[in-house]
Amino acid sequence: MDTIHYRSRVHLLIERTLNGLDYDYISSGLNQNELERLQLSFDERNQVGQFNEGYCYSVKQTAQHVIYSVINTSMKDNAKRNGFLAVRLIVKHNEHITNVMQYLLQITTQYINYIKDSSLNNQNYDLILEEAAKGIKQNNSINPKITPDKTIFYQFLNLGLDQSEAFNNPKLVYATKVYFLDEQSVHNEAVAKQFGFQSVENLFAQVRKITFNNTSTYGLRIKINEEEERSLLKDQFLICMKGDRIQYKLTFDRLYKEVSIFEGEVEVRPEEPIPPKPSNQELERSSSGLVWAWIIGPILGIAIGYWGIGLVMNFFGTGQKATDTVVVKEEIPAENFNFKIDTAKSKALYLEFSDSTLQGYVFNYKGKAEGWKLYKKGEEKNTKTLTKAELRSIFQDEDRVLNFCDQLTTQIPSDIPEDKPAATNSRPIDSGEITSEKNNKVQPEKPEKQSSQPAKGRTKGHESKV
Repeated sequence: MDTIHYRSRVHLLIERTLNGLDYDYISSGLNQNELERLQLSFDERNQVGQFNEGYCYSVKQTAQHVIYSVINTSMKDNAKRNGFLAVRLIVKHNEHITNVMQYLLQITTQYINYIKDSSLNNQNYDLILEEAAKGIKQNNSINPKITPDKTIFYQFLNLGLDQSEAFNNPKLVYATKVYFLDEQSVHNEAVAKQFGFQSVENLFAQVRKITFNNTSTYGLRIKINEEEERSLLKDQFLICMKGDRIQYKLTFDRLYKEVSIFEGEVEVRPEEPIPPKPSNQELERSSSGLVWAWIIGPILGIAIGYWGIGLVMNFFGTGQKATDTVVVKEEIPAENFNFKIDTAKSKALYLEFSDSTLQGYVFNYKGKAEGWKLYKKGEEKNTKTLTKAELRSIFQDEDRVLNFCDQLTTQIPSDIPEDKPAATNSRPIDSGEITSEKNNKVQPEKPEKQSSQPAKGRTKGHESKV
């Protein structure tokens, strides 16, 4: 990693109390005059000066930064008063450093050696900072709007082990500052409470971590307290408070679902497809058929009893030949339009069908607002609205058109408009054609005497009216 790159990603500040609060090291990229304004430098004496236990750690969150610190609370200033030494590593607020405890200790050890050798003017931590920069990761959590809480929290840990994971707990985003004290000095809990600190367990009882197990190919959207957030990626999770209302849905689901658990994993499944509703024409047929059944049924029963079933069936034209036809139709399987889904291009849903008639086309759907579109592969600029009329020009078969529409809208709830062409126009209108309202008017038939005029003369006469 080049020097310029890592210096822009991680910064180092070393401060201690000698004659007040002094800076012993400020890495490049930090402006000393801006440190207090940006809350990167702060006097620890009023908060941890009473512990006097040796080393402790802290993590501070600001609107722009995360500051990891290792603090020696047993230092004395030149007047022999209680003071401190703090080594701070600073990254952007949406990042964290893995193994951060290791780098803090390495820098502290090297700094103490510089003091022993009286060589503070020669301090150089570039190699450690370069390694720390390699351990920077983007935070995978999504959070609602957070109101800064000035409460300071504490947590007792075994500081003889690497506690970097605890320092990077995503739930700490709700804590302005947390001190990590060694579990061997639990007697300091009374001191911490005296200063108004709270146990981090009180915070964790109010904060939720929710992960979503999305095994579908669709994107996932969440709502927090009725406000729609950005899409949630597969490796991201949600950190929110106890009283927050959380809802989620896949891209093409119609309704949001509630997250009912306090925290943990939520299984995400697409909505069940809704069967297509019968058309008005089908409803008419079924209702009229019911009426005829009530009329013909009793008559047919009396006729069968008097003449016999064979004679009656022949009379009504429902003999063996018709029965055979029905059986043949039942054995013909419905055509299945298999397709593959591609959502990588954009937020739209792209479909490519394996059917030979449709292999040269791409279909896309961007929700009810824009509906279905289609274009020939390689001709995306010539995208058209998908209609049943457009499908008829492709399939040349009404049954295939209806079957295709039924399957598509069952699996992806949507509408495909009819868009019937005008009765006076037997061909699809070209997208580049411009037809004036006057030209579309039907001209009255001319007397038979004039019909013998040349076609050119009639055209000219028609144009003169425009």
